[in-house]
Amino acid sequence: FDLKDETTYSRVNGKEAVSVVLINDSQANLIELSHRVSDAIDKLNEKIVPLDLEIVVQENKAETMENNINQIINLALVGGLLAVFILWLFLKNMRLVFFIALSIPISVYTAFNFFYASGITINSLTLVGMALAIGMLLDNSVVVLENIYRLSGSGYTPERSVTQGTIVAATLTTVTVFLPFVFSDNFLIKLIGHHIGVSIISTLIISLFVALLFIPMVTYVILKKKKGRSVVY
Repeated sequence: FDLKDETTYSRVNGKEAVSVVLINDSQANLIELSHRVSDAIDKLNEKIVPLDLEIVVQENKAETMENNINQIINLALVGGLLAVFILWLFLKNMRLVFFIALSIPISVYTAFNFFYASGITINSLTLVGMALAIGMLLDNSVVVLENIYRLSGSGYTPERSVTQGTIVAATLTTVTVFLPFVFSDNFLIKLIGHHIGVSIISTLIISLFVALLFIPMVTYVILKKKKGRSVVY
């Protein structure tokens, strides 16, 4: 029935203001919600211009999160490109490097299905986990490829080289290191470990299947062609 007693003061650019804090629901996508709110504020500002009023956003947590996510993505892309470049320096075979590099996008995009199944989203923690995993993604393919070529150089047939050249020990040792974090009872460790652990484990498991299926098939075709050319010669 009357004006409430003023207990706090809010000013923007030296002018009296009314401060409003918007809090997102725990299930909402903060970045998507921020974009929708910004669009709504722009529309409201157009309508209240004749009233000499303006809605100003003073703090937006989603911007910081979005910048962090973009930075992690950029670092992961640069790291992946550097890893592919190093492979090219040592292998000197652009075709092999190309097929090995395919394990990165295949593993990353397929791992998103594990995110959905585990009930986690793409956020700073999961992206950090994927950035760490990208450096290890190529290990599976490189180790399998090197082992196949080693057996082929020892006189094995392409069929036997591809069959015996596939190994899984290196990936399983890495997966088992992060596996306990997923089942921890501590809230903080469970939160961090669940997001980072799931992202690393899922990405590496997919990369293992790529190394066990895709790389041997490609290598088999290359070895058969090499053998065919040598016989003709």
